[in-house]
Formats: sequence, C-alpha cells, structure tokens
Amino acid sequence: MLQGRRVVITGGGRGLGRVFAQSFVAAGANVIITGRNRQTLDEVSRELGGLETFVFDISDASATRAAFDHIHQTHGPIDVLVNNAGICHPPGFFWETPLEDWAATLDVNLKGTVYCTHAALQVMVEQGNGIIINLASSAGVFRWPTCSAYSVSKAAIVKLTENLSCETRRHGVSLFAYHPGLVHSIGLGADYLATPSPEDTLLGQVQKWVTSERLAGRTVDAQQSIGNLLKLAGGTCSELSGCYLTVHDDLERLMADRKALCTDHLMLRVQQHSPPTGATMPQRPPEA
Repeated sequence: MLQGRRVVITGGGRGLGRVFAQSFVAAGANVIITGRNRQTLDEVSRELGGLETFVFDISDASATRAAFDHIHQTHGPIDVLVNNAGICHPPGFFWETPLEDWAATLDVNLKGTVYCTHAALQVMVEQGNGIIINLASSAGVFRWPTCSAYSVSKAAIVKLTENLSCETRRHGVSLFAYHPGLVHSIGLGADYLATPSPEDTLLGQVQKWVTSERLAGRTVDAQQSIGNLLKLAGGTCSELSGCYLTVHDDLERLMADRKALCTDHLMLRVQQHSPPTGATMPQRPPEA
C-alpha cells in the first residue's frame, strides 16, 4: 500500500522521526525527511540509501512554504505528510516558565504543523487525494500540569485535525491525530530519563512517573509505535479521518464498527449537562 508513495516526514533526523523514516523506506515508500539539523539529516539519509533531505525551520512560514514548493516541483505531489517534529521544554509551573519557552513550543508544535499542513493541503486538495498524520499525545486530551505549553499545543493539533478533516473529506484527503504512545526507548520520553534528577524537583517527579508507567507496562518502544502509523498512511482508514487515534487502538475493529461507533468518542468533547430550563443549547455549524 505504501510502495512508491511520496512521504514527507518532518523532524526526520532523530528520535521517532528517524524510526518512522526507516519503517516507511522498508515499506517501499519514497521518503523525504526535513529538520533543522543538517548533520543528523545527512546521517539518516546515508543510513537509508540516500534520502532527499530539506533543512529548514518549520516555525518559519516562508521557509516552510519555499521548501514544500520545491518538494512539489522536483518530486511531484506529496501522498503522505507525517507532521512529527515537536519539542517539549523541561517541566515548570506556568508562572515560572519564561514566556519565550512557552511561545517556542507553540511555534514548533502548533504553528509548524499548521504551516506544513497548509502547504501540503493546497496540492492534495487539487489532486483529489492525500493523507496527513499529525503526531498527537495523551497530553492533548488529558491534563499534563507543569507541561502546559506542550499539552496545549497537542490539544490544538487534535482540534485542528478534526476541523480540517471536515473541510477536506469531499476532496479525498484524510487527516489523523495519532498518539504513538509514551515511548520509553527514544524521543521525548527517553530524553526525560537521560539525566536523573532529584525526586523533589519537577523533572525528577516526571522521571519517576515515566519510570512507573514503564514498569506498569503502559509505555511502548519505538517499533511498537509504528504499526498503526503505517496502517493510517496506507489509505485504508479514510472513514476514521479526523479522529484521535493511538498506538493501542485496534484500527480494524474501529473500521468494522465505524457505523455503530459514535465518532465523537474519538474526538475532543466536553460532556454536556442539561441546559437550564428554557435555555437552548447552541448547535454546531454544518460540516463542509
């Protein structure tokens, strides 16, 4: 299903992005990786047989647009975009966190996803097909105190995915918010564990939590995170477009039950209580 398909992976020079690139290449895809560090991108490119690489900062709108224009002109339309690039600053109370760090997290995680998606969609909508997979996190659907910037950025990505799926469905484009799991072997989870900190510090408490999750069997390694990602990229899950999906989901079961399943269960929702007597709840606008 991925043989010969053009796949762009942001943040492909390290962490999960590097593992994703390896897996897509093994599946026969034509992979392009992007990132800010030329050295790491070149290492992955050599390791995987000479992948095309683009060095730019996804938080820079003009640089992102120029890179995607170049990709489209030299390689043709993108079939699959994996918005993987992301950052998470060390944990801290909001009022003690430098606003520059908070803004930088949203610039990369949210704005970067927006800029890449905007550039890709303009071509995907015109060609009538395409798949965009936005890396999400449980931080976006549950509370992650002391990591508010990361949590807010990931929640916004889930809602962005849901809204854009309604706009693009009739154009043959699917979008998914995909949580690869709490990965202990590589990426942000491993970064948190790299240098032990005292337990009475915020970082030490996060490290203790990640370790306890691993001991309880609630973390995954990098290879486990790939299976559902490749299935979503393969184009057989279009009816789940807009949903928040995870490494733990049985995609085949969800597809089989899609008519009976209320898709709201896979999207961010506030449980509504009965309105006051005489009040009328506002209705959501019609879908595109």
